[in-house]
Amino acid sequence: MTDAVSLVNITRDVRLAGVVCLSQPTREGVEALRDRLRAHIAVLAELAEAYGRSLSGEWYGRYVLTCVASARKAAAGVEPGIRIDEELLLLAEYVKTLLMYTGRKPRHSA
Repeated sequence: MTDAVSLVNITRDVRLAGVVCLSQPTREGVEALRDRLRAHIAVLAELAEAYGRSLSGEWYGRYVLTCVASARKAAAGVEPGIRIDEELLLLAEYVKTLLMYTGRKPRHSA
């Protein structure tokens, strides 16, 4: 991860998504948060995908890769009709999930 996408920034944005959904935020603030969550997903998805691929042939590896694909789809904004608060919470949950996978050590076949 780069300095721009640090664990502190990611954690702040995930928590902020929950708070924003309970308040009346400005459109600009919501869009900026959504863009940051999408950026976090883009960075974390690469790392999580590497972990998932290291588990090739195992059901858990396929599960991780499915989660990565779903996170990327959500980040692309392809869900028609989703409310902004729902989208922020969905993106935040994907960020947390991908972050969990990035902390795992890839397995290397011998």
